[in-house]
Amino acid sequence: MYTALIIVIMPSLMIIGTAHVIDLSVPLEGFIRDFDPTCVALELDRERWLALQTKSQSSEGPIILRFLSRIQKHLGESFGSSPGSEMLVAGNIARLLGSDIKLIDRPILPTIMDAWRNMPWIEFWRIIKDSIFSFIGRSDMNFGDGMISGDFTKELNEFSVNYPVIKSHLIDRRDTYMSKNLVKLLRNNHESRIVAIVGEGHVDGMKTKLSSLNPKIIRLKDLLLRKKNTVSFSIKI
Repeated sequence: MYTALIIVIMPSLMIIGTAHVIDLSVPLEGFIRDFDPTCVALELDRERWLALQTKSQSSEGPIILRFLSRIQKHLGESFGSSPGSEMLVAGNIARLLGSDIKLIDRPILPTIMDAWRNMPWIEFWRIIKDSIFSFIGRSDMNFGDGMISGDFTKELNEFSVNYPVIKSHLIDRRDTYMSKNLVKLLRNNHESRIVAIVGEGHVDGMKTKLSSLNPKIIRLKDLLLRKKNTVSFSIKI
């Protein structure tokens, strides 16, 4: 008589897609603790990580950077959260769990400058127009519906059409960069269990690039659902 031995291989990588301007600290902490990681990887470079910790933000830089920062700030005010707060939450949880913190993103300024240099005139003027409108509260870029539903498919498709160069540099190329860094981390320590905290817009690209690792995927809508259920449970109690 033979006894079957069933070996369950747990995923060594989990990717959590967040929104940088919504307070998701409670569900984010829950998912991270459930996975019990040895390492928490953040969609940040050293400069942005230090800026978040000191709460300092530069008002200088290319207009595209100020434009995107303006949109993030506006959405953060709408949803009651500071841009990047979920990265601080993830970092604090990592410290409490004794997990390593790794910064896996490339420096943002060179990334934006590359996009700036390769941008065609029509995309350049579209940025100028939307930048002006964003400062007077009339920008056509509206991610509010995606923030509520957790599905940015429509908004990202529109962004790709209107800003193909920006999308290529700020999303696609960073997907590749961050995916390569995660592979390096796992190769350096085969026993690592890594949680990567990235913006929802990066999840699909990174999932595809890391498909051979079969990462566990937590979408923004999963965070929103867990947050809703947590609130409902608290009210019932």
